Amino acid sequence: MHTLGNGHGVTTSLPIWRRLGWRLGVSFLLLAAGVTLVSGLLQYRAQDRLLRQSLGSLLLNIARTGALLLDGDAHQQVVEAGRNDTPAYAAIREQLRRIQETNQLADAVYTLSDIQGAMARFAVISQWQVPVGEPYRLVPEIQPILHRVLADGTAAYTDIYTNEHGVWITAFAPVKNAAGRTVAALDVDYRANVYLAALAGVRRTLYLHSLIAAALALGAGLLIARHITRPLGQLTALARSVVEGDLSPRVRIDARDETGLLGNIFHLMVDRVRVSHASLVGVLVRALEARRGQPGELRRLATAALALADRLELTPAQREALELGALLHDVGEIRTPEAILQKPGALTMDERRILAQHPAAGADILESVPLLTPALDVVGAHHERLDGGGYPNGLRGEGIPLTARIFAVVDALDAMTHDRPHRAARRLEEALEEIRRESGKQFDSRIVETALGLPAARWAELLGVPAAAPAAAA
Repeated sequence: MHTLGNGHGVTTSLPIWRRLGWRLGVSFLLLAAGVTLVSGLLQYRAQDRLLRQSLGSLLLNIARTGALLLDGDAHQQVVEAGRNDTPAYAAIREQLRRIQETNQLADAVYTLSDIQGAMARFAVISQWQVPVGEPYRLVPEIQPILHRVLADGTAAYTDIYTNEHGVWITAFAPVKNAAGRTVAALDVDYRANVYLAALAGVRRTLYLHSLIAAALALGAGLLIARHITRPLGQLTALARSVVEGDLSPRVRIDARDETGLLGNIFHLMVDRVRVSHASLVGVLVRALEARRGQPGELRRLATAALALADRLELTPAQREALELGALLHDVGEIRTPEAILQKPGALTMDERRILAQHPAAGADILESVPLLTPALDVVGAHHERLDGGGYPNGLRGEGIPLTARIFAVVDALDAMTHDRPHRAARRLEEALEEIRRESGKQFDSRIVETALGLPAARWAELLGVPAAAPAAAA
């Protein structure tokens, strides 16, 4: 959508992204979605931390309890012997198996010894036999935890980590001999798939809640925005009408807030502008009629033009423009010398050229007064002809504004049926016949047909002239 103008620099249409209603709706959406998302992320992190702590604590308790069941001295003998067929090995392996079964662990538990850097060595495993002392490479996430367990003799658990066998969390507890020295570490592993699935469920819930909150916020935002912007839209339409010179529209603002107060103030302002406008037009009309020496002439023309317009399809704005144009159609004659206007005889070519400048002069005068600009079409084009032979611009056909074409017919009838300095008035029936002859040439044939459809008695009343005499009996 593009921004359009009405000829006065006033925007009549806004792109959707610049409309207040949509801005408010989107603001509500972003606010609600943002708050929900931030809140959800905080809950997600809290849930993540809680699950890690719960799972780690559970494994840590299993490791601690299991380590207490292991004989550290026997374990030391197994490591020193390096064999998995001794009674000591079998006893420790049985204890590990019980720890695994009692705690319903799916994966084997085992002990590690001889930790050096990133390498450790298997000692005893609960589910199957591995050569004592077989190397075991530690992933980086495990190394500091396991070294700390062996160095400090305290149990600990890792964060979630990944190796070639999957995703894990591991707890370590020290296995001590009778002297209290740590001789190995009990390793309890747990696959974190369940944990990750739980977090995935939390994420899905978070996204769903954010989506629902966004939809609700958008709906609420649009409703609130409509409540706020509807009266503003009404005021905008009224303001646009005022700028275009139409002071008749009335809009009732029912809001009982600042918008309603603004509407009331705006209506008072429009009323004052309307009064000022009427006063200005009245002053101009009286001045023009006084200069022409024909009181009431301009109001008579406006009334006759509106009567003809009643039979045509004109909008309220076009009717007001026609009326104002009829009242001010010859305002440009202010710049025409009095001697030319009141000359009793025929005008010379130079005098005709000067007189023909009054439509353009009138348009030039009115363009500086925004509230009078609706009259420009009539003022600037009421002497144009349908065949293009008129002045000042030689417009033809539909290129001549409709209001100017209507007024041209009324103006011609009025001019022919009233005295002028250079000629006497003609009878109404002669004037109507002249209009008929010029149909399609000087005047719009549709408008002429409409004008001739108006009874002659009605024209006589409108123009203030004698009615046509009835035909004589044979």
